[in-house]
Amino acid sequence: MNEKKSSLKKSMTLTASISMGVGAMVGAGIFALMGEAGTRAGNLVYISFIIAGIISLLSGYSYAKLGTKYPSSGGIVEYLVQGYGSGYTTGILSVLLYFSVTLVMAMVARAFGSYAAALFTSNPSGFLVNIFASLIVIILSFINFAGSDVVGRVEKFIVISKILILAIFIISGSLLIKPELLSIQGSNISVVDILSTVAICLLAYHGFGVITNTVGDMPNPSHTLPLAIYGSIGVVIIIYVGAAFAVFGNLALPDIIQAKDYAMAEAAKPIFGQIGFTIISLAALMSAASSLNANLYSTANITLLMAKDGELPRFEGRKLWHAGTGGLLTTTILILLIANFLDLTRIAALGSIIYLIIYSVVHLGHLKSLTFETGASKILIGLAFFSNFSVLVIFSIRMIKHDPIVFYVLIILLFIAIVIEIYMQKINKRVIKAMRQ
Repeated sequence: MNEKKSSLKKSMTLTASISMGVGAMVGAGIFALMGEAGTRAGNLVYISFIIAGIISLLSGYSYAKLGTKYPSSGGIVEYLVQGYGSGYTTGILSVLLYFSVTLVMAMVARAFGSYAAALFTSNPSGFLVNIFASLIVIILSFINFAGSDVVGRVEKFIVISKILILAIFIISGSLLIKPELLSIQGSNISVVDILSTVAICLLAYHGFGVITNTVGDMPNPSHTLPLAIYGSIGVVIIIYVGAAFAVFGNLALPDIIQAKDYAMAEAAKPIFGQIGFTIISLAALMSAASSLNANLYSTANITLLMAKDGELPRFEGRKLWHAGTGGLLTTTILILLIANFLDLTRIAALGSIIYLIIYSVVHLGHLKSLTFETGASKILIGLAFFSNFSVLVIFSIRMIKHDPIVFYVLIILLFIAIVIEIYMQKINKRVIKAMRQ
């Protein structure tokens, strides 16, 4: 039994962890959100990606310190417990975190469905998109039921293939850039537009958080975790900025906005023709698949910890088949429902707001209560909090003015989280337990 457990822990190596982080970020970032970000920041979207990358590195520093000090497969949930105790703040935010992860996975599944359908017809129906989105969720759920060693091997294969294709696209696109398309002369994009777009771009980077949930499967967490976080974010910054130049430097903004659900593939047409559209679409499918794969693994760990600590019903932590749990099954069902019935543009905005709230609260708790334990720099943790919170305020103001429905949905999710928390703590008489070393 001990040998088996040790073998599983050694399965999530540095390479596998970086692959998981890159896979989780790139799938949502380029292929699902590049077009959406372009509708907000225009051809200056690369600036938003750079700013978001810097903020993510600050957040990554905070998470690396927390993850090393409190190695737990629960990741963010554990950091909330350590910073705020086992009260309602931690409980409600933990449930919101679960909702946000599920929302983002549904968004990525929808992106997979859109690219897959576009390969078969130039005017894909919503039904066809739903079919492909549902299929990929079901297939990857079965893979995650198989265990972390399988997840790691699948991630390395998918990410290597995807990066090779993206590298060819970015290099070729950069060589053929039309400078006039990147010109800022006559642009109506303001500083506020760029900063509010950072919120969407940060959602594209949020995937690095899945690495903290694999710490229990790492052979040497204190060494592997920081390197995996910094390494994955660094790789993704290069990919995002390079892709932004290649896309917006080869395709006019109106065309990008019109094809925003598959903007990367459309941008490949001026470079490689129809074959380019097909190849980039295939890369998009691999990216979305690897993102879902990584996040399903992470969410299974989160729901397992939350069930053990009383934040979710016991069923969520019950083992069903091999490494699969009730939480993985529930998450799969929720993703299928969201991907088939909700507006994913609003889901992206909603996910951005929830993540910014949670990240800000985590950094604030780290700053106020935990730096003496983690040994982290208060200046860097303070910058992590300030940057995330500032983007949250700017983006929230913009969304209240232009799409208040997002906030109505947010209030509903908050109400559900409060009800769940009251039920679990008052009726079930259970509290969240902090991991002790």
